[in-house]
Amino acid sequence: MKKLISALVLCLLTQGCVGVAAVKTRTATFQSPRVSKEAGIYGLGQGDPSQTNSVTYTATWLEEHWGKPKCIRHSGAGGLDEVWVYKFDPLWNGVVPIILVPIPLIVPTGREQVQFVLREGHVISGKVRESHSVGGAFGYSAGPCTINFGPFSLTD
Repeated sequence: MKKLISALVLCLLTQGCVGVAAVKTRTATFQSPRVSKEAGIYGLGQGDPSQTNSVTYTATWLEEHWGKPKCIRHSGAGGLDEVWVYKFDPLWNGVVPIILVPIPLIVPTGREQVQFVLREGHVISGKVRESHSVGGAFGYSAGPCTINFGPFSLTD
């Protein structure tokens, strides 16, 4: 019995987990997007198509709030659409095995970016490309407010 109690106490005093996470690229496209006044990959989301008084984002508005894009290219039929590209932090891809501590095996594969498609000076869609982690772990962790044991998600 003393050995069992000693083993339980030892387990309570040690923390750790085993698991794996994958860091990969995620791309999302938004028609009639909602655009934040601050530039960044979290500054683009899906607008509410049911709103009749939705904001119309123009090239002028975008330049005032997000600044000059990294590049502008033309696309669509006859090159009538402009694609404005804003680049941000490195884009990471790889795996992170966890054996008591995370061991990141990831490499930069480009840059996170936001693209806006403008037609006649108005934003008609947006696309965001960002790093995204998926995976899970199983283990024990104790903090000042909680004690956790079991599976937990590593998905952001």
